[in-house]
Amino acid sequence: MKKRSLYVMLVLVLVVAVFVSGCTGSNAPAESPKDDGKVSATWTQDYITKVEPIMMRDPFLELLGQTAGPIPYTYEEVVKLSGHSCGAVSGAWSMTRKALEELYGEEIPERGKIRIYVPGAADEWFLGVYGEAMTYITGAAPETGFPGSEFGQDYNRRNLLIYKEEPSGTPPPQMVWIFERIDTGEKVSVRYDVTKVLPPSTQERNEVSAKMGQGTATAEEAAEWIIYWNSRAEFVLNNADTLEGLFVIERID
Repeated sequence: MKKRSLYVMLVLVLVVAVFVSGCTGSNAPAESPKDDGKVSATWTQDYITKVEPIMMRDPFLELLGQTAGPIPYTYEEVVKLSGHSCGAVSGAWSMTRKALEELYGEEIPERGKIRIYVPGAADEWFLGVYGEAMTYITGAAPETGFPGSEFGQDYNRRNLLIYKEEPSGTPPPQMVWIFERIDTGEKVSVRYDVTKVLPPSTQERNEVSAKMGQGTATAEEAAEWIIYWNSRAEFVLNNADTLEGLFVIERID
């Protein structure tokens, strides 16, 4: 009798368990992990996120009630925009930072209040890559920029990044960029001597670059090349203020 009662109780327990499982839904989706609202990239080169941001005020954002003070513009975002970090991207970042420091001193620069004269055509050398990075930081845009619309010319961004109509043919180390404060008319010229960047670019390394793009580089070649490529960008960022001749900035009267 006792065995029969025990058997019945076990059956009842199993039935209840199956019923509860069906009601709660063993196929119900698992609880979503808590989201802290932050999503970040998985960078494998630490220097990309360690560059000090450039602080900018944006009067248009303030007018629209979308910010109440200076905004950090980061090298990480420039890398996202360009799709890579290299000697050109780090050079564009450094040129812009140094020009703004010279023009504004201790003031916070105003985004949209800077005009940039590019030393060549948009498709000459890597000038378009430089220009995109400079647009991100300063707001100065080519003919595709925001025209100000009903808000007026104070908020115009169009034609503030000015390319030459034809290629200049000037060797990159001799190219001179001009940054102008629209409110005061002050100007500075900036020259970036890419030949001073280390490790140096060589024919052999350029050949490995091609192999990297084609997917034919060996594992050893790829590992060495990645170190070389990122070392150049990091070199520019680390030496922009200390290596004589890497960047030459002069005021224009």
